[in-house]
Amino acid sequence: MTVPAHWVQPAVHPAYARLLCMHLRKRGVELSRLLSGTGLTWPQLLDASRSLSFAQMRRLILSALELSGSPLLGMEIGASVPVSAHGPVGYAAMASKDVGQALDVIVRYSVLRASMLDMRLLTGGPVACLQIRERFDLGDVRIPILEGTSVLLVQVLEALVGDALGELEYRVPYPAAPWHAAYASRFSGTIVFDAACMEIRFPGALLAAPCLTADPLAYAAALRDCEQALAQRGPGGDLAQQVRARLAAREGDYPGCDGMADELHMSARTLIRKLKQCGTSYQALLDEVRKERAQWFLRHTGLPVETIAERLGYLDTSNFGRTFRRWFGVSPKEFRAGAQAQARGGPPHD
Repeated sequence: MTVPAHWVQPAVHPAYARLLCMHLRKRGVELSRLLSGTGLTWPQLLDASRSLSFAQMRRLILSALELSGSPLLGMEIGASVPVSAHGPVGYAAMASKDVGQALDVIVRYSVLRASMLDMRLLTGGPVACLQIRERFDLGDVRIPILEGTSVLLVQVLEALVGDALGELEYRVPYPAAPWHAAYASRFSGTIVFDAACMEIRFPGALLAAPCLTADPLAYAAALRDCEQALAQRGPGGDLAQQVRARLAAREGDYPGCDGMADELHMSARTLIRKLKQCGTSYQALLDEVRKERAQWFLRHTGLPVETIAERLGYLDTSNFGRTFRRWFGVSPKEFRAGAQAQARGGPPHD
């Protein structure tokens, strides 16, 4: 499967995917059903060092929308996200001296948490404006992502000042949805539909409001963490994540090192050298993706081992079986039997 190049770049911190999963579990949706067909595994989401691609997050959101049956899911998630989920960006914002400084932090470092959105703060008049622009078309998950982001940002602002913000103006870049009446419970103020981009407009005087949780030492420490993380996103800094995300977005038609290098517009020799600097190799990353996908197929589907081998790009099932045994010490069939026994509450299969 070929998807747009920007869909397979690291885009979303896995903390938000985990929160989405937990929200669905509270609604009675089994994790295995939610992740079914997404190509994601729970251990993968627990790895904070691996950002999800937009393609991966999109599949998870679509699955959640279908299983929850709630068009308001984006707003529900946005309202439930704790500050700790934003990592050093959230800590720096909460420790800022005033709202203006906190918003500067959010605008500068939001790319560390969700790079498919571009935030801008417009000031200089009686009304200030926080813009949320899409770096590319978010397609069928555009509305829940923008709704959730807006609710999340308002929640952070209210936490900073310790009170409701009052009447604001919200501009949204889409027509009024059938559920727009529910906006009144989440957005206190005026809603303008069909705008050029998502905007939250508020009195400029709010920028000078002191933050209740201001802490200069904590702010400086969190800001250093943000700067370090931002530097790591420089050229080559997240190359291993880029390669892993591109591989995870495919199924079966994994390119060789030369093919991946072509996709990244570099020579195979350069790719090998840069991955070595990251402490890994192309084959190691491919093995990681195949290993995670193999576990998921065996735990959550009834697909024959031959079909799983084919989906993982193995032309020879016996070769897949040998590789799988090297990974886990058991055959694929033995692994599946053990996983099924654990799911029933019995002892693992030896």
